[in-house]
Amino acid sequence: MKLVQMRINDRRILKLIRKWLGAGVMEEGTVRRSDLGTPQGGVISPLLANIYLNYYDQMWEKHGKGVGELTRYADDMVVVCKTKKEADHAYKLICTIMERLELTLHPTKTRIVGLWTGEEGFDFLGMHHRKTKAETSQGNVYFTTQQWLTKKAEERIREMVKERLAPPSSRSRSFEEQVEWLNPKIQGWRNYYYTNYSQRRLAKMDWYILQRLTRWYAKKRQRRNWMGSFQEVKYIAKQIGLKTLL
Repeated sequence: MKLVQMRINDRRILKLIRKWLGAGVMEEGTVRRSDLGTPQGGVISPLLANIYLNYYDQMWEKHGKGVGELTRYADDMVVVCKTKKEADHAYKLICTIMERLELTLHPTKTRIVGLWTGEEGFDFLGMHHRKTKAETSQGNVYFTTQQWLTKKAEERIREMVKERLAPPSSRSRSFEEQVEWLNPKIQGWRNYYYTNYSQRRLAKMDWYILQRLTRWYAKKRQRRNWMGSFQEVKYIAKQIGLKTLL
């Protein structure tokens, strides 16, 4: 709140933020309140994280700029270093700054990853980053850092599509209604996850969406063999204008 008050002096806004901080979270129908931190999943939590961790950014600019390149989004961050020695130094520096902020690093998510050999990669904001071989049109091999959607992101997309199309209650909806619901989601996923290196995975997601749509359609038409409806659904989807990730 002291950091917020450095920029805001409107008492009504400050009072509202205090209420947000004290609201707590609901777990299995029970409200759990906390004396520290921001409510997990709260709409204002990322903004408050940015305000609180602005101090971290300032300390990094002062003491860590020569050690590695920092990229931070709310409470998620990556520091890219050139050597293992610099990475170890960066880790110690991050721990020191976090201790001053009375914060702790996530014990399993926080780790040093070596990208040099291509055997390891890291996930950041729904994308997996890894050093891999690539080839030019002339056949020359070179190494580059490639990005594609994470397994967790794939699972989230599958779950969302399944939740919409699998329940028996969804059979009352029309094909047009399903496509109307799917299209903005597909466009958003494509805008975020599409890279030159994620095409194979996005193609799998397209197949999954079409498969789920076919299963829904077969049950709606009371057909036992859903695969027999695949080509029909593919044609109808194209006619109506179902978007694709790839």
